[in-house]
Amino acid sequence: MSIVKVIGFIVVLLLAVVGGFLIVKKSKSYDLLKWISLFILVSLALTWIFDSSQGFYYSTEYASSGFNPQGISDIPNIMYNTLYLAYDKIIFLISLAVFYGVLYKSKGYQKLVAVIAEKLKGKEIVFALVSSLLITAMTSLFTETYAVLIFVPFLISIALAMKLDRMSAFVITFGSILVGMFGLTYGGEGLYYFNQYIGLGLTDNILYRLIILAIVFIIFNFFTILHIRKVTKKKNVNEEEIDPFKAEKVDKKARIVFPVIGMILLFVLVVLGFVGWNENFGITVFNDFHNWLMGLKIKDFEIAKNILGSIASSETVKNSTFGAWNLYIGSAFMLFSSFVVAVFGRIKLDEVIEGIGHGLKKMALPFALFFGVYMVMLVGYICLYMPTIVNHIVSLTDKFNPFITALCAFISNTQFTDFSLTGFAIATYFSGSFANNINLIQLIFTTMYGFVQLCMPTSAILLIGLSYLKIEYKTWIKYIWMFALGILIILLAAFAIMTYI
Repeated sequence: MSIVKVIGFIVVLLLAVVGGFLIVKKSKSYDLLKWISLFILVSLALTWIFDSSQGFYYSTEYASSGFNPQGISDIPNIMYNTLYLAYDKIIFLISLAVFYGVLYKSKGYQKLVAVIAEKLKGKEIVFALVSSLLITAMTSLFTETYAVLIFVPFLISIALAMKLDRMSAFVITFGSILVGMFGLTYGGEGLYYFNQYIGLGLTDNILYRLIILAIVFIIFNFFTILHIRKVTKKKNVNEEEIDPFKAEKVDKKARIVFPVIGMILLFVLVVLGFVGWNENFGITVFNDFHNWLMGLKIKDFEIAKNILGSIASSETVKNSTFGAWNLYIGSAFMLFSSFVVAVFGRIKLDEVIEGIGHGLKKMALPFALFFGVYMVMLVGYICLYMPTIVNHIVSLTDKFNPFITALCAFISNTQFTDFSLTGFAIATYFSGSFANNINLIQLIFTTMYGFVQLCMPTSAILLIGLSYLKIEYKTWIKYIWMFALGILIILLAAFAIMTYI
């Protein structure tokens, strides 16, 4: 690397550190927007320092493609391509806002939240552990991480109604999703494609990943219990107003039978839809049923295919059967559920529209932050300077080094919140250059992905959660730093033992 590039990188790094320090010390509001804006600027600056490359997806050898600096006029193009890259998740988040906006106007749903909170009063730790276990398991098993968000606003409403503080509500829900990302057993964002790039199967190293998931879950919830005990000792904790979907007044006469049945069905259908029964466990009953259903005809009229729409055609059958739902199916499911809630809840059309507007308004900041995270990823994807950075780092040694590999995993996962793009950019290089250590490499990248998602402000789930509950990034770091440091030490020690012993 030339001296000019080294100086340029140091200048960008120093400016980023100064910018982060100013946000921590001087920022009074919108700190999350400032953090993600800082990372967008850093990503753009790096395009002026490091060469683009063809990416290690095409070869195990590094090859420069020359500079591809991004300027002011490129920003609209970046924004457009960000929309294209993330439109499935954007549609899903909008559908989520619509769904809970309608539930916000449901008297039965609001009473259900109040009743559950009242029944669980005094059992806050039990609620926290059971909720965390369910969310962590779903995150680790679901083929789409974002699908877990379907249950998060419901659990947050219950937690806040139980007089827990916003941090407790966050760690029980969004925090448990982040914990689930450490494991990446059968599910996870981009795991399938990362494994394709690195040349391993889904079950390779699964025992080690399960062990790490269990360790992270136990330690994380140890801190959760300590925090909740402190909160419950205080008698004046009341942060219900933080809940974006809290009712102004609960109707005590409202019936909860329909909401109870609805939430149970919602849970069952989402689990059936997003756990890869056939691909992961060889269970074909859902595929067989789907094929039978799609074959029903009245003369030449295909009943199910026409009612369900083109998503159920033979070309996309894998997306519409239980066990293979994607976020489009999840979005359609939530929109249909919104309609069912409005009809059976006897919610007036004006109230439905008002509720939808309320939901979209409350989710505006999480939308913006999500979009910013994907802009950071898009810059790295368009310019592909990450392989150049990784090439410089790996060149520091001739042999496989678990700590250097972990550093590469940390940096690349900070750039790419979608794990599949980390695989696209650099995984093939590691699989070709260090074939004897390929299993450990997979473990390092998957666990460091979870670590980055837990700590860094380029984690989409993290920023969505913090903004949803109005928690500053520095407040989260103050809460999580000891846990994160401990987990990092455990991981690095494990990587060293597996390499050298």
